[in-house]
Amino acid sequence: MQTLIQRVTSASVTIEGSEYSSIGRGLLVFVCFELNDNEELIDKFINKISKFCFFEGDSSMIGLNLKEIEGELLVISQFTLAATTKKGNKASFHKAASPEKAESLYKNLLIKLDKSSLKWKSGKFGAQMDISLVNNGPVTFMFNF
Repeated sequence: MQTLIQRVTSASVTIEGSEYSSIGRGLLVFVCFELNDNEELIDKFINKISKFCFFEGDSSMIGLNLKEIEGELLVISQFTLAATTKKGNKASFHKAASPEKAESLYKNLLIKLDKSSLKWKSGKFGAQMDISLVNNGPVTFMFNF
């Protein structure tokens, strides 16, 4: 499971010309499920994202987590994070989970987020989406689980 996480002032998803979801201050999370991923990784991800410090505190140092700033998550499935790009001029996606497995894990991620204390919204699995964001910082982290 790979994630690309951007600290944002705001972010939104548009599908077929209509806004599908949006958040204010928080994190835009692009998530990619790979061949050997399982639900255990989802639990690790939620635990990490709940506690990891992405935001500045009083001292202007990054020391606050998502809950402490009462921020939101916008979770987007993005299989292209599994791309292998070392050889040639075309990406290979052989490390990505099958669409069926990835969709199942994505749905489980959303179910587990519902059970967490995090405020979140999502994109639509498999849809062509336009993502808008205001990256705050910029602050961007990659996490591999």
